[in-house]
Amino acid sequence: MTTPPSATPRPVNRPPASLLAAAAGVGLLVAVVVTLLALGRPWLGLELTAAPGGAGALVVSSGGPSRGIGPGTVLVGISNGRDAVAFEALDFITEPDGMMGDYATYRWFLDRQERIARIQESAEVDFSDSSGVRHRVRPGLDGRPLSSLPPDFWVQVLVGVIAWQVSAAVFAFRPRDAAARYLLLSGAATLLFAPAAAVYTTRELAVPGVLFQWASDLNFLGGSLFAASFLALLLYYPRRIAAAWVGVAVVVFYAVWFVLQEVGVIESMTFARRFFVVVGVLATFVLAGVHWMRTRRDPVARAALQWFLLSWMLGTSLFAAFILLPQMFGVDTSPVQGYAFLLFLLVYGGLAFGILRFRLFELGDWWRRIAVWTLGVLLLVVMDLVFLFGLHQSSGISLSLALLICGVVWLPLRAWAWSWMEGRRGLRDEDLFGRVMDVALAPPGRETQGALWRRMLEGVFDPLQIETDPEPVPEVAVARDGLALRLPGINGIPALRLEFAHGGRRLFSPREAALATELVTMLGHAIESRSAYEAGMAEERGRIARDMHDNIGAQLLAALHSRDPERKDATIRETLADLRDLINNTSADGLSFDETLAELRLETADRLASAGIQLEWQSYAGDTPGLHQDTAHALRSIVREAVSNVIKHAGADQVTLTVSREPGYISLELSDDGCGLDPAIVTHANGDGDANGDGHGLANMRARLAGLRGTLEIRNREGGGTLLAARFPTPDTSFAERSP
Repeated sequence: MTTPPSATPRPVNRPPASLLAAAAGVGLLVAVVVTLLALGRPWLGLELTAAPGGAGALVVSSGGPSRGIGPGTVLVGISNGRDAVAFEALDFITEPDGMMGDYATYRWFLDRQERIARIQESAEVDFSDSSGVRHRVRPGLDGRPLSSLPPDFWVQVLVGVIAWQVSAAVFAFRPRDAAARYLLLSGAATLLFAPAAAVYTTRELAVPGVLFQWASDLNFLGGSLFAASFLALLLYYPRRIAAAWVGVAVVVFYAVWFVLQEVGVIESMTFARRFFVVVGVLATFVLAGVHWMRTRRDPVARAALQWFLLSWMLGTSLFAAFILLPQMFGVDTSPVQGYAFLLFLLVYGGLAFGILRFRLFELGDWWRRIAVWTLGVLLLVVMDLVFLFGLHQSSGISLSLALLICGVVWLPLRAWAWSWMEGRRGLRDEDLFGRVMDVALAPPGRETQGALWRRMLEGVFDPLQIETDPEPVPEVAVARDGLALRLPGINGIPALRLEFAHGGRRLFSPREAALATELVTMLGHAIESRSAYEAGMAEERGRIARDMHDNIGAQLLAALHSRDPERKDATIRETLADLRDLINNTSADGLSFDETLAELRLETADRLASAGIQLEWQSYAGDTPGLHQDTAHALRSIVREAVSNVIKHAGADQVTLTVSREPGYISLELSDDGCGLDPAIVTHANGDGDANGDGHGLANMRARLAGLRGTLEIRNREGGGTLLAARFPTPDTSFAERSP
């Protein structure tokens, strides 16, 4: 018979809020019950610890009913008139699981706790100290005040409640996830063992034997289920590596082990209650290693595993190293056990973030640093225990040796390993800059900038896939929990989406997003700079074309139609010089004095060499600013005219040209070894005759220098040849300075 659709059972989907409220109610109920059990004991007002040497109890502090007993008193026994008990060191052990040795001792301990608890419930009790003095105390039979509960009591209760609430919150949002279900089981186990331990670890003196045994057994049961739940969790987190029944079998095994030790099959209490818990902790690292190998191509699962490793190493591993492992060697760590429960909160926080895939892409770098430091701490503890118990060294010597080995071996090794890992990542800055410039300056006709940009990103990030992003990308951003990296478009290069970094082995991290931002910014700036350069070249070509059309063309046309051969030659020569100036833009403002002289020297040497004349050039510029356009033009004109006169009239073999710049002035000296000038021409050139009759262009130089308020002197040299000396002010010199 077919079931009608309306009668088909459907899964009940409870809203997360109702599950969280129910979990909060359970956690609150456990906290209230545990607190009432702790407050229900008669109040003595004493804080006791085992006395040195194990003979009695040392009073750490006193108040309330026992305020008459001073701190530092060593109490050796308690009585109520009907029964008396002499204190043993074992009576003040906080956590019996790792310190009793065997169950026979444990049962003897519970019997003593029962006797002392009954005496403590009397209207009056007598404490005897090591001096034989009796201290009568009237316990507060109404129970302990709330303020008398020590801080570690609240630490253990809150750890249980918070761990339970965190695991319940993860389960509420991931009810179908096997990892979330086993995390919920571990939270329930923590809610069981942490508050249960608070009942007896924070006792003043004793609790009834039955209550002590129940609380201790629940603590061990919770610890066993905690180890089992994490083992089972790692069978399915971050990836499934076992069938569903295997996880259930692990939990059942730990439950059966608990039953076996309860019925007395195992005599060693330390072995029964510590061995498989420690084995479970170690097995989690084996499973984590298996997951590490299997998630090489699954970056999301790898990052989730990193959350587990980080939280587990900082939480459970430190608890095992400082609490469980020392107890295997007989070291009493129970005084700090209550505070050590805080480490479990790290475990639940990390696992919750991992299962909920919270900000997985930010784990890339710093989790390794924490892991390395944690391994260093564990190494220090293990070596300390080896020296202390294996080699029977004193505590001071063992700790010193452990610190020495860590400092000499571990820390340098850690630094080297970290620098090696850092060096394997990415390229150096200069390499990245070179690749960016290759993209920005890609010549036309080869690969496009977009193709070169993709190739560069492949070399830097090694993604499995690069695609054009169809959506607008305003800035570099990590997407899909680190699976993808989005890059904006750059000056015509489309926006890109990179997926699965480093061959799918890692997620994109904020560090890689910062690197991508730097590359995008660098490429955008380089492309903009190239565009500006190309625009400047286009403008310069336009300027040259305009000047050639307007000036050079007109001068050549004038030379073409000139009937005077000498004038035609001079015009063509000047036109060629102007053309050189035009191409080199030597008349532009801001050209330095050295640059102007370099251009002028090259031009002068070419002209003299074509006439078979050698040039000796000397210049003295000093620390001088650029030349004004008019000054540079005047200097070139004077030198050109003077060199033209030497070529045409001097018959010289060598010319010495000296140009120097002093504050506010430019000086020029040109000398040759030619035939010299006629004295009449010298007179005209120096301003003592008719300037229009020299016929050598010297009058033109004199007129130009007069316009600049400069001076010109020409004279024949002793031994032959001519010396021309000119001096004129620069435009930035004041009128007073220019006055000769």
